[in-house]
Amino acid sequence: MSLNLTLRDFKDRVGLGTRANRYKVIMNIPSGGRFGVEVAAATLPESELPAIPVAFRGRILKIPGDRLYKPWTFTVYDSPYNIEVASKTGWKALHDWSNSINNHVSNITAWDPDNPNSGPGVADWEIHHYDLNGNDVLKKMKLWNCWPSSVGDVVLTAGGMDQLLTFQCTVEYEYFTYE
Repeated sequence: MSLNLTLRDFKDRVGLGTRANRYKVIMNIPSGGRFGVEVAAATLPESELPAIPVAFRGRILKIPGDRLYKPWTFTVYDSPYNIEVASKTGWKALHDWSNSINNHVSNITAWDPDNPNSGPGVADWEIHHYDLNGNDVLKKMKLWNCWPSSVGDVVLTAGGMDQLLTFQCTVEYEYFTYE
């Protein structure tokens, strides 16, 4: 097979491509609702299948190990997530969720081991990546049993004009599935 270097051939193979800005993150919260905040930037979560090195006569045999799911970090616009409760922003809602898992003051959780529905405050999330026109879902990932492990800082600055506030959030999850 010969290498074809024309721009036309490249365009025929790539087509119009897909866009990184056609996505939606559906963030459920343990109380049964959904966040309505917008995610400013995200990646599809990473998983790793590390090798188990086994030494054998001066060589290393690599055997597939257990899958690891990396924490998932994304950027959120700090806007009100519920029109009826305009004072509750995404940053506050995520902190409230985190606080229900481990209280800032009492250092205890709201989880009751005798009531499995009481916590410990995990929820399933979805990430949808859409086609060029934003109609059809190209990739759909479901993150099972998410919880916020880190709610980042919000930078307040007197010189910050014409900017929307954003912050980083990192969630842990048990595993993901995809379509």
